[in-house]
Amino acid sequence: MKKVLVMACMMFGSTFAAKASGDKSSKAIANARAKHMSDQMIRDLRLNNYQSRKLRDINQQVAEQITAIEEQYAGNPAKIEELCKGVCAKRDSYLENVLSTVQYNSYFGDRKDYDAEDKKFVAQTLRGEESEGIAINAESDQATVSVN
Repeated sequence: MKKVLVMACMMFGSTFAAKASGDKSSKAIANARAKHMSDQMIRDLRLNNYQSRKLRDINQQVAEQITAIEEQYAGNPAKIEELCKGVCAKRDSYLENVLSTVQYNSYFGDRKDYDAEDKKFVAQTLRGEESEGIAINAESDQATVSVN
């Protein structure tokens, strides 16, 4: 009886550990995604410290939402595209309040380029995790990528 109980506990423990590591991975991807996008936008738009902090917060929220949408609707690219457009529209309205008119116009004109770069970054990150064993550090605010 004790053996059965121990086996059941081990089985549940390993199941919960696998679930927790999966959540950590999506959090790590969202962190890396937000950091990459923010760094690029800060550099391209020449943001000040206040704007940079606000932009990082906005991009973190957006990256978490988009990553969750992509995981939830993994087999339905049309649904992903539709929901991500809504999230990006909210980001646009938040950024309109943070950026100057000139900065916002520059961002708005380059929005498709930023989205394409984000998709390219995520594809490279996911492909790297599968093929090269890339580990993303989810514990820190800054995402670091190390090749095993």
